[in-house]
Amino acid sequence: MLRIKKSAALASGVALAVLMAGCATGAQPGDGQSGGGSGFAASAWAVQSSQSESFENAVARWNEEHPTEKIDLQVMPDNGYKDKVRVALGAGEAPTLIYGWGGGGLRDYVEQDLVVSISELAKAEHPEVIDRYLPAALGAATIDGDVYGVPVSNMQPVTFLVNKDVMAELGVEPFETWSELMSFVDKANAAGIAPFALAGQSKWPELPWLAYLIDRIGGPEVFQRIENNEAGSWSDPAVIEAATKIQELVKAGGFVKDYAAISYESGAADALVYTGKAAGILMLSNAYSNIGKAAPEFVEAGKLGYFPFPAVEGGAGDPANITGNPANLWSITTASKDSEKDVALRFLDEQVMNDEYQQEILGRAAVPGVKAAGEKISQSGDQFAQYIFDTVEKAPYFQLSLDQALAPEQGQALNTALDRLFLLEITPQEFVDTMNATIK
Repeated sequence: MLRIKKSAALASGVALAVLMAGCATGAQPGDGQSGGGSGFAASAWAVQSSQSESFENAVARWNEEHPTEKIDLQVMPDNGYKDKVRVALGAGEAPTLIYGWGGGGLRDYVEQDLVVSISELAKAEHPEVIDRYLPAALGAATIDGDVYGVPVSNMQPVTFLVNKDVMAELGVEPFETWSELMSFVDKANAAGIAPFALAGQSKWPELPWLAYLIDRIGGPEVFQRIENNEAGSWSDPAVIEAATKIQELVKAGGFVKDYAAISYESGAADALVYTGKAAGILMLSNAYSNIGKAAPEFVEAGKLGYFPFPAVEGGAGDPANITGNPANLWSITTASKDSEKDVALRFLDEQVMNDEYQQEILGRAAVPGVKAAGEKISQSGDQFAQYIFDTVEKAPYFQLSLDQALAPEQGQALNTALDRLFLLEITPQEFVDTMNATIK
């Protein structure tokens, strides 16, 4: 019953958006997108990013090799994209392939039968569309055991990145337990060095601290209940303990003093690490390449270290579990014609994550989530890429970033409530009560 209410609310929002879109002038979301009558056999949308060149190259290769079955690709800015997709889906004018992040948004689409099971579509003739991926890389695309999206970008697990010189100066080894991390905080502060950089103004960089602590304390089952919108699921003792530990870390001086004024996009948080003003940062793995671009000599000299989030003593979670962004996805829309679905599936099989596609991702100092990439990385000698690949390959569970795993309105509420928790404006119990109130 709760789920029906949620879907009904979403449908109402889509209907309103469609009505508003109908009053606008110019091209509508579906204009020229379907295979029929447009000169294209299928269509695709994607979002501009550091990986979007691979989307364009893959479609270009397909169109050259299949001149009578060309795909129309539109790559657009991230801003407003999710609303545009919802409008198009509600109007039955979405492209064959829609770009997404998985998690709560994808579950909404599945429950409304807006996207098809790629597991079912591919199993007879194109099993490699799914089988080529590392199991953990498919986690955000999997709903109730079926895969509804194909990863098209690099994996970005969250990891600790540290200044090796600072760690050596402090005499600290990579911490393996939460107690060791808290001892490190005391030691760093005593030496006048900020333990961790944090881009608090952006809010989302605070999420991995909560995700890892919930996992390490209670295991992945806790957040699975939260994702399923079970009543009172945020009241799990693991959430209360995780929120309490975050505030203990803040009170102990765990972060640079002005962290609430730092945006990640400015590069200031990364700079604190490579300039030695902070010992480390807990961040998506793409921060490694960001630091490499901003301070190439620092990285080339081997001064940027990395290691996983520690265990929490007495916790139920496996220390090999990870959080972050498994990959962005392409999903096939239910409303597409059978001929369009066939073209899209064969395109995903032939061009997405083939050798050329993988090499493009690796060439950007990123890591694709496919099994075959392991040998390529090993041959390249890239130690950080090997670390990321091994981490994901061995991970029993890969938790999608919490704001993406939830429905959009819940993700926004989480970012706001968690920020207030970090700022000590609310208690752990108030944080839990706030999030329980978002369950519909």
